[in-house]
Amino acid sequence: AFRLVVSENWLAGLLRTRVMTTLVGLAMRRTQVRKAAFRTLSQIGISYRQSALSQRLDGAPAHGPRAGDRFPWLHLRFQSNGPREDLFDRLDDTTFNLLAIGQRVPPLASLGLGDMLRVHEIPDDAENAHALAAVSIRGPAFYVLRPDGHIGLVGAQVEPRALANWFARFAARHEVVDRSHGFAAGAR
Repeated sequence: AFRLVVSENWLAGLLRTRVMTTLVGLAMRRTQVRKAAFRTLSQIGISYRQSALSQRLDGAPAHGPRAGDRFPWLHLRFQSNGPREDLFDRLDDTTFNLLAIGQRVPPLASLGLGDMLRVHEIPDDAENAHALAAVSIRGPAFYVLRPDGHIGLVGAQVEPRALANWFARFAARHEVVDRSHGFAAGAR
């Protein structure tokens, strides 16, 4: 396909400028094709559900976003009676983000994660409940979002031990990946 796109051959040029544009134009008339093209080009259709780093804890919400999915774009209140904010504007894309929905987060300092994890408590109020229900999130839940916005860990109640175990698995997996590229973890 790449050779066809970059070829200077007159036949390849004809295929690019006449045949392909007509076929793509016809295909884009279909709603399903447009939606698939949007998910592909915007990369929101990417899923990591089969990844070893995508984990759903027992008791996690049965419906809604799953581990490995990109977390949906929402406007939520992060303080009772506070303004509604764009979730992704609020998140730090250089760290992991813990979204605690309808619950307080127990102290996590003992986990030793430091600046690696930012905590966002989302209070239980009518506006948040409505926004969350639109993406099938009901009741207390938590999501650990990776820096790319995909869900690494999902559960019902924030459990420091479960977080520690997931981050230990992440660190072990990261070390394996680094070694496969010729780096020792921590050697950079």
